[in-house]
Amino acid sequence: MRSETQMLPESGSVLADALLKVDANVGFARAVVDGLVDGQVWTAGSEGSAAHHVAHPYGMSLVWGDGVHRVFDEIIAHLREGRYRTREEWLQIDPRWASLPWEEKLTAPGGRSAVSVHRRVNFEFDPNLFRAGRDRIAVPDGWSVVPADASDFARPGSVVPAEFWDNAEDFLKHGGGWRVQNDELRGALAFASFRFDDELELGIETHPEARGQGLATAAAAHMIEDLLAQGILPVWSCREGNHASVALATKLGFHPVRTLPYYGLTPPV
Repeated sequence: MRSETQMLPESGSVLADALLKVDANVGFARAVVDGLVDGQVWTAGSEGSAAHHVAHPYGMSLVWGDGVHRVFDEIIAHLREGRYRTREEWLQIDPRWASLPWEEKLTAPGGRSAVSVHRRVNFEFDPNLFRAGRDRIAVPDGWSVVPADASDFARPGSVVPAEFWDNAEDFLKHGGGWRVQNDELRGALAFASFRFDDELELGIETHPEARGQGLATAAAAHMIEDLLAQGILPVWSCREGNHASVALATKLGFHPVRTLPYYGLTPPV
């Protein structure tokens, strides 16, 4: 087994090609293997390139590969040991191998991490649905929508650019975003969390004092318009229990296409 935080370009290219086989939104994994952010990549040593585990700095991770079933026990041992894990991890599995007994093995007695089980929704964007509802999305009185700038990189919050990009320059270079503001407050930000080829996954953060006013909807609608004008496909994923995110995605022209299990893993003790 080996753990890598940096890879040769050829290695990253091979892993990126392998990710094309994964029928799920895996932009966070692409960001790591493409070298856009500093993450961790582990390869099951007993089978060469049969299976990989990639962890994004935000905590999202993915196990994938053609031979996951052949090295399943090795992967489970790696995940349960969790030496690489310094924050809570949100583990997703290549859907081809979702039927393997992940929950049973990860939650078995003797593990060094607490494990929780969740479900994640992947959405597909329908531009016709977006355009049909666009006229009903307005910027509330007293607020304006402006392009994000470098100062948005360090914005406080849990879903913010600094969690997904190494610096403000990379954040703006790979998609930036749009914010809704007034004279006193930066109310909401829609931004690029992951960018890969001609697709971009959105992140949304609303200031606690500005919630319930439709600001996230307005910011995201402007972001989507900007992406469509550039020929970029917007992507959306969220936890199934995040009802506000599901409702917002639906309002913006997304519809759910698959729901997959994923696992919360705490740092080992």
